[in-house]
Formats: sequence, structure tokens, C-alpha cells
Amino acid sequence: MAGEKASSSVPGMKTEIGRIAEMINETSEEMTPLQKKLGDLGKVLGILAVVLCLFLFIIAVLQGRDIMEMLITAISLAVAAIPEGLPAVVTIVLALGVQKMVRLNAIVRKLPAVETLGAVTVVCSDKTGTLTQNKMTVTKIYMEHTLFDVSDDFYAPNKLFTDGFILCTDAQIDGPANIRFGDPTELAFLDFGIKFRVYKSTLEHISPRINERPFDSKRKMMTTVHKNQDGKITSYTKGAVDRIIDNCTEIIEQNKIRTITSEDKEKIKDAAGTLAANALRVLALACKNDDDSASEKDLIFVGLAGLADPPRPEARASVQILKNAGIRTVMITGDHKDTAFAIAKELQISDAEAQCITGDTLNKMSQDDLNKAILDLRVFARVSPEHKVMIVNAFKSHGHIVSMTGDGVNDAPSLKAADIGIAMGISGTDVARGAADIILTDDNFATIEKAIEEGRKIYGNITKTVLYLLSSNLAEIITMFFAITIGLASPLKAIHILWINLLLTLCLPLHWE
Repeated sequence: MAGEKASSSVPGMKTEIGRIAEMINETSEEMTPLQKKLGDLGKVLGILAVVLCLFLFIIAVLQGRDIMEMLITAISLAVAAIPEGLPAVVTIVLALGVQKMVRLNAIVRKLPAVETLGAVTVVCSDKTGTLTQNKMTVTKIYMEHTLFDVSDDFYAPNKLFTDGFILCTDAQIDGPANIRFGDPTELAFLDFGIKFRVYKSTLEHISPRINERPFDSKRKMMTTVHKNQDGKITSYTKGAVDRIIDNCTEIIEQNKIRTITSEDKEKIKDAAGTLAANALRVLALACKNDDDSASEKDLIFVGLAGLADPPRPEARASVQILKNAGIRTVMITGDHKDTAFAIAKELQISDAEAQCITGDTLNKMSQDDLNKAILDLRVFARVSPEHKVMIVNAFKSHGHIVSMTGDGVNDAPSLKAADIGIAMGISGTDVARGAADIILTDDNFATIEKAIEEGRKIYGNITKTVLYLLSSNLAEIITMFFAITIGLASPLKAIHILWINLLLTLCLPLHWE
């Protein structure tokens, strides 16, 4: 039975979910900067206590003192050397920090993460929904080598274009209450149809879906197949411009289908570049007739849609505040490079296109190559989940403390690999939230900036606590050590030291921010 279970688990691990689970398991959790420093401090204090006890024992023998009395004195010195209230105080500081984080719309899942935020030096952020408002709107379209503004009065909606983008979605807008659910990008196409009184529910009644090929991050395409009332079968494919063009052999122009030429493809790419340079997310649409297999080969090119997703008003200020604090912001997105750079330039994340890199380029780089180039990069476009893990590891190779945002199942490995994984509370999946250290309840980049600021205050409070306790304990050690060395009786007993430390601990909140 055990052998059967083992063999049955192998196919599951070969699936996409299994691959992600394996990436998560392969990522080991590291100690936070605070845990590392307190661990080193504990070792030093432990060694110091042992050395003091041995030294006093030798003095006791040389001075002819009572061995038992000197043993008690040595224990007193060991008590003085170790700030026994430190673990409790650190826990209290972190717990208070968690409460403050909640008021900042950040839920802390792991207590040490509060302190780690204060040590962050690189913030890797998604674009859509975090740096931008995630309110997609179709503002421009491109058909038959002509660019239209959706608001132009002279634009007449093309049935194939409009129906294709609406039917090739999984989003829904239902009922008189206008209940909306689905991806914001797909909802934008439904709103685009409503603008011209074209409704998905009506289209699906006329042309029900009979087959589909869901979107995935590698293909960067989605296909749905529909059967019309007259029995005609039409499939629609939407996705990244370059992937659609590569699979198109024909183009529709003036309601006629002809062979697509290299000149056509260049014009389409130029148009996509123009839309992307205006900070628009660009998606292409193609179709295919009389094929119910959801094939994505030999397609007919239909057109392009440019969707606007304006940056959050507060994001630019937050990026600048982080920059002034010595923290660099890095944008990671699945959008086109030109779109990503346009948004990054507007938010002052990047000021040169040379600071941008695409997933195709990352595929050709080893981890060592990326480690060498990472400090000159600010924008990562068209990336996959594996690339995010590479990016995190590259920054960590230079000693940076890295935070990573994410919302999808595919983001879980990078969230776990980062020093601080930050998941989206509104749009995030359960898997992403489970792998993260912190959850943003408002999906807002500005919340990250506020949380880091609070984390630095908490880190400062812990530093003050350690210095305060160690300085007072050091005074006790010096007093006792020299008194005993010159032959005097021990000025402090163990109970005295504990009482002094207790009073000092109670006074600690006076030093916190």
C-alpha cells in the first residue's frame, strides 16, 4: 500500500500545482535579522557568564575564600550578565507593533515579521492593483491599421471585435444590483460592451461556450469556442500581442479575410508600442472559424485593445519616501515592457529604459548572471513565478533584506523565499496569504511604506531596549567584579540584581516611541 501511495503521488507533483508546492517546499525559512542578532548576543552573554564564573572560582581558590560563598557570588554575576527580561520585553514590543499594524491595514501572520519590516532595503511590488488602482478601462482600440479612441463619437463598434473580447472572458456582471466578479481586466471588456449596449448574458445565449483553453502564464493566451444558432463555430483567442501575432496567419480587413504579411505584423507591433508607451495595458484578439478544438494555431488577427489603469495617487509619494529612507522600489509585472516602464517612470521608480528587463531575457540568464546585473535593474516585465524567486535570491546575494508582494497561487514560492512576503487581502488567493508573513487588507502600496516606517520604529525600540538593559547590567558586573577582585564582600546578591533588573524593565516603556 505504501508503494502504491508513493507512486500515485508522482503524477500529482508533475502538475502545475504540484510544481508550485515543490518550489515552496524547497524554499527554506531563514531567521530574521533580529533573531540572528539576538542569537549572536545570547552566545556572547553565555560565554561571558561562563568566563566570569571560572575567573571568580580561581580567585576564590587564590584568596582562600569560602568556595560555596564564591559559587553564589559567581551565580550572581551570571545573573547580572544576562538580561533575563529581554525575551519578554522583545515579545511585548513586537505584540504592540502587531496591534499598530492592524490599524495601518496590515495583518501580521508571523510575529518576527514586524521587526524584519524595519530592516527591509528592497521592496519588490506588483504593478496592477498595488501601484495602480486596478480599475481597468478600455480607452483605445486598434483595428484595420487604425487607432481609435473609445470616447470618439465617430467610432462604430465592430461586432467581431466587441463580441470576441466579451465572450473570451470568465468575468460576470449580473443582476440589477450590478454584482461584479472576475478579473478587473476582463470586467473592463464587459464594461466596454455595456457602453455600446452589448451584454455578455445575451451573447452567451446566442453563442454558448462549448470548449475553452484557460489562460496560463506561459502561453499568455486564453481561448473560448462558441457555437452560433445557425450551427457555425467560432473560437476567440485573446492574450499578449507578441504571442497572438506569432500564431496568426490571416487578418480581417473590411470584413474580408486575407493573408497577414510581415508589413501587417510590423504595423500591429508599432501600434502596440504606441499604446504601451502611453501606460496602457495592451491585449490582442484573434479568431478562428469552424474549429471546436480550441486550437491557437493559424489564427485570424482582429485587433488590439488598450486598457488604462492609472497609478494610485499616493503611490508616487510612498516611493519617494522609501527612496529617501534608503529603500529601493522594484516593479514586477506581467505587462509589456513599454507599459511597465511608462508606469515606473511616472512613479519615479525608474528613469531609464536600460533599467527594465523582460522575462525572455531572464530565461537566458543564470542565477549568477542575474546576481551581477540585479543592482542596475528596477523594472521586470513579462515575468513568470520562477523569475520572481530568481529576483529575490539575486537581491539577497548582495545582503539586501527583500520584501515581495503577490496575490496568486503562482506567487507563493517567491513570497516564501523573500525575507518578508506580503500578500494582498482583497485580490489575494488563500495559497498566497498562507505563504505570506503580512497581509494587506487594502492592497495598497502606500500601506507597505507605512508598515515599514512602523517596523523601523519597532526595530529602534528593540535596539534601545537591548542597549538599556545591557548598559545597566554592565554597571552591575563592573561593580561586583572589581569589588570581589580587590577582596571586598559582594556588594549585590542575586536577589538584589533581579530586583534592580525588574525595576529597569518596568521603566522601559518610557524610552519607546
